[in-house]
Amino acid sequence: MKIKFLITSFLLIIICSIAEAQSSKGWYDHSRMTSGRKTHYDDFVDSSQKITGRFNVLGMLDPYDENFSIGAEYKFSPHWSSGADVAYIFNSAYLSDSKHCQGFILRPFIRFYPNTSRRGYFEVELHYKHVAYQLTDWLGKDVVDGIPSYEEYTTFHFIKNAYGVNIKAGSSTNLTKDRRFRLEYYLGLGIRFKKQHADNGSYSPDKETLIGLYRPNYATTVLPVGIRLVYDLKTL
Repeated sequence: MKIKFLITSFLLIIICSIAEAQSSKGWYDHSRMTSGRKTHYDDFVDSSQKITGRFNVLGMLDPYDENFSIGAEYKFSPHWSSGADVAYIFNSAYLSDSKHCQGFILRPFIRFYPNTSRRGYFEVELHYKHVAYQLTDWLGKDVVDGIPSYEEYTTFHFIKNAYGVNIKAGSSTNLTKDRRFRLEYYLGLGIRFKKQHADNGSYSPDKETLIGLYRPNYATTVLPVGIRLVYDLKTL
């Protein structure tokens, strides 16, 4: 985890340095359109239809479910776009007793750009996560009305399904002069509904500090925040 954090931090420092360098030299003379006024190239956003690829940089540093996340955005009008991100979960600290986990995240979204001459946006995003955590512990068997007939010490999967919606606001910084490669950042508010269960029995560990993590159903609010790298793959 420390190695991943250092690598990602180093990558972010390089990206931010490139962004700052591009920003400092991003002024040009747009005389024919602005009567000689010097204008920053960030003020002129291409409003044409385009397909953009996305990579969530911080997904690999998620404190609960580490994931590799990629996606695509289709900007079908000057003010609107839609798309989705898909992530593969390869490691987790959500359940400390889990020796192995595997899962995925799906996030379709629709985005609104209030002004085509600015980089800001608002976004509504749906969220679905499915993760299977491998545990070895006492598992209740032959459950009747929520009460197991006996317990068996075995290896099983504890399944988590999370559904939710996020509302986000964000902006971006150009990393190249042609504005195709950008660093995007966002902040939002969301809600999650979680359903959890053991795949072949009843599981309710006697651990007061962690008992909340194993509740069958519960809801919680979240604060989605992050950065991603985006690149315009094709202009239509």
